[in-house]
Amino acid sequence: MSTTWRQRVLERNRAANARFFADQDSADLSEDAYEEELRRHWLEAVRHYDPAAELHEELVVRLRGEAADHGALDFRIGDALLKPLREGVSASARKDVELELTGVSRGSTVLHVRASVPEIVSETSENLGVVDSSITDPAMRDFLKLIDAVEKEQDVRRWERIVPGLDGVVEALDKFDLSMDMRWFSLDGTVRSSHLSRRGKDYVRGLRDTEVQKSRKPISGRITELRESGVIKIKTGASKTSPAYEVRVDPEGLFDMHLELGVNVSFVVEVLRKTDRLGRTHSTKYRFLRVSDGQESLFDQGDSSVR
Repeated sequence: MSTTWRQRVLERNRAANARFFADQDSADLSEDAYEEELRRHWLEAVRHYDPAAELHEELVVRLRGEAADHGALDFRIGDALLKPLREGVSASARKDVELELTGVSRGSTVLHVRASVPEIVSETSENLGVVDSSITDPAMRDFLKLIDAVEKEQDVRRWERIVPGLDGVVEALDKFDLSMDMRWFSLDGTVRSSHLSRRGKDYVRGLRDTEVQKSRKPISGRITELRESGVIKIKTGASKTSPAYEVRVDPEGLFDMHLELGVNVSFVVEVLRKTDRLGRTHSTKYRFLRVSDGQESLFDQGDSSVR
């Protein structure tokens, strides 16, 4: 259906739309709910003339802050913001979703974004009619739900795979001291909005905070590498896929231990695991504590200084 024809149909049904909303208790409707009802009613009216007619899906991103007051997109902001946004949506969809910027308008700086190659799923049923969906739609809805959750400082572990994308968005906004509103328009007429304020950004930054968890672990295997910096690499089995550990020891103590490549050893090590507030492991280190019982005979007396 051409744009001109769409406009004629819209004008023809404008009075019907007005009567429809006059019968609704619109005072209790949010802006999103009102817009959603309008879009769905419009789609229903247009499909009366063209059953194949469809709405377009679009993400509208409104940036707020001094750097966005001119209604134009600084390339540095675009580069910093759009990449993590795409990564977050792709992580939510569990597949690559390429996004493209289709326009920039005034009112602070407003970005219009959509999937560059929309994967639309349309199913027709005698009872249900046309059901519209896309790969991008549920991914965008989840991304906005995550933003709502961080604004309310709620547990976000259910969206853990999306958090890195939002974290990158927050870094970009922080770099230019911006806040952000997002509004998603779905193929089926659904409208969803989220606002990422200073409070939400603070919460996302807090998710990066890490703590070191300590535990003890026995490690046995063959020495495959010795470094003067104080690293002993131990391979736990003969298979190529067998785990290998880099055990750290004081460099002076390493010389006193008189170790050799190929020797089988058994150590008790301290495991230092750095995790964030979502429980994600950022790094793991192993520090030598002592030789396991029964291994003392492998070392000269000088090794007592490192036990």
